[in-house]
Amino acid sequence: MTGASIDIPHSLQELPPKWAHFCLHIEQFVRDELFFELGQKKLVVAFSGGVDSTALLLCLYYLSQKNNGNIIAAHLNHQLRPESTDDAVWAANLCSHLGITYIQKDVDVASLAEKMGIGVEEAGRNARYNFFHSVKDDNQADAIAVGHHLGDLCEDVLMRLIRGTGWPGLSGMEGWDEKRKLFRPFLLTNKGKLEAFLSTIGATWREDLSNSDQAWTRNRVRCTLLPLFLKENPNFPKSIARLWKLGRIDKAFWDDFTAETPSTILHKTLESSHQAVRLRMYKAALDSIGKGQALADTLFKLDEAWQENRVGVVFQFPNEKTATITSSGVVFSSKH
Repeated sequence: MTGASIDIPHSLQELPPKWAHFCLHIEQFVRDELFFELGQKKLVVAFSGGVDSTALLLCLYYLSQKNNGNIIAAHLNHQLRPESTDDAVWAANLCSHLGITYIQKDVDVASLAEKMGIGVEEAGRNARYNFFHSVKDDNQADAIAVGHHLGDLCEDVLMRLIRGTGWPGLSGMEGWDEKRKLFRPFLLTNKGKLEAFLSTIGATWREDLSNSDQAWTRNRVRCTLLPLFLKENPNFPKSIARLWKLGRIDKAFWDDFTAETPSTILHKTLESSHQAVRLRMYKAALDSIGKGQALADTLFKLDEAWQENRVGVVFQFPNEKTATITSSGVVFSSKH
């Protein structure tokens, strides 16, 4: 659907009861599951004009009016499709009609990818999030809202499985990212409900035909792999939602448990700990001294070397981080 969304409700009170309750349910999910209170917050909404982001913009628009909050729509024109300019005009018109602050940036993502020596998909993602964060900082906003839904979560879990992600990361993307001040209100909501929400209130959206382009990894997962899982188990999304909740609980536990992990872990501490605890302490120590994802294989090899008391052995990790087995324990350090 590509027309202009003009004849739509302007407040929560004007919505059909079912969809007013839907918006309130999203607010409750953000509060109870993501531990983020919308209240009178100033929010940056990632707004492409697609069904997900349009539903997100309108839902948060209605809630912000109820809460005396404020939202800013941030639209990045990737300049990858002939329709990109029309999408931007459509997005600007909708925001103008609703009185929503609209900020747009145009980026030649294809040229950026070539210049950086990375794929177009990665370049686009980097450009988007850099833009969202600049809008947040420039406007002193509290957080960034993005429109990932349950289908996106299913795709993300499958992609993490393909990459060999460990637990609890395998449970998928975070609903609330504290470091980036970014949250996903629709993470456990299926796309069909978002489409029904917009259609019922008379809103339209833009279609991005590149979402079916099999050149992109995520599109191949969405169009080829995910349908196989849904065929075997139509309730697969519900299973993923449960997995996400379990992962969130486990992550919170381990984050708290390993929060005080020192850069030198003594032998006596390691000797009294189960391997599951040792591996997480290694990871926590590495995370505390700098960026860079530690591979599970290297952590296993480090633990094996510690068990064999191979004093003097040094393990290299991304971003010039090291772990050295010494006579006192395992010492983690970084050149940065």
